[in-house]
Amino acid sequence: MKVRILSAIIALPLVIIPLYFGGWLMSVLILAAIFIGLWEFNRAFQVKDRYVYALQCVMTVGLFALQRQEKMDYVFAALVLLLVLTFAYYLIQYPKVELKTVFIGIIGYIYISVMMSHIVLIRNMQSYGQALTWLILIIAFGSDSFAYFSGVFLGKHKLAPKLSPNKTIEGAIGGMVGTGIVMVLYMAFILSETINLEAKHIVGFMFLGMLGSVFGQFGDMAASAMKRETKIKDFGTLIPGHGGIVDRMDSIIFVAPFVYYVALFIVAR
Repeated sequence: MKVRILSAIIALPLVIIPLYFGGWLMSVLILAAIFIGLWEFNRAFQVKDRYVYALQCVMTVGLFALQRQEKMDYVFAALVLLLVLTFAYYLIQYPKVELKTVFIGIIGYIYISVMMSHIVLIRNMQSYGQALTWLILIIAFGSDSFAYFSGVFLGKHKLAPKLSPNKTIEGAIGGMVGTGIVMVLYMAFILSETINLEAKHIVGFMFLGMLGSVFGQFGDMAASAMKRETKIKDFGTLIPGHGGIVDRMDSIIFVAPFVYYVALFIVAR
């Protein structure tokens, strides 16, 4: 426990400072996290092909460039290009390269690169970009914390015993309720200066937190399922007491796109 706390204290400024200032500093942070996450993901599935990893990294840089130039219409074209190049490599190297390498290369890019890149998209939003970025952390880590303590003190009924024996239905509900409450408090004390508070805002943020918690817990369980499938304890060892980048960001990977598209929907209305 002491190692986990010390690691969190050291890592916190390295995360908060780039998120606060945004811009290139944040992009570099997220890009570095993605590169490490891709390496962890590939290694977990025993894909050690350097070409596939290099292609994932190059395509990730291209994705960030498209986002920065606000040319999102080309993102699908980039996915198609990745698919074509990966299969081309597979066909050229056949039968030396397994088909699994192709699938892991593509899925890893979508799971790690595309999903995590939504953090940068949110931070660069003109309306409340910084405030929305904090929402990702509040939902992801708030959900994890409330679910953990609710499960410890109230948990009786297993949520998914074959997948994650320690998770309980009471813990999942506690994570949802706790995150909803924290979201309301965040809105009341932090966003009250920029938003004229009405009852609909309170209810909306409460449900945003609760639904976001579902996405966060789903991300956590998805990572657990992959670790069981690959028979590993953690994706990496970069953060003492916490595992690797994917272990620490498994909830954020699913929460970030959720927050981004909800924000787009609200702005569009």
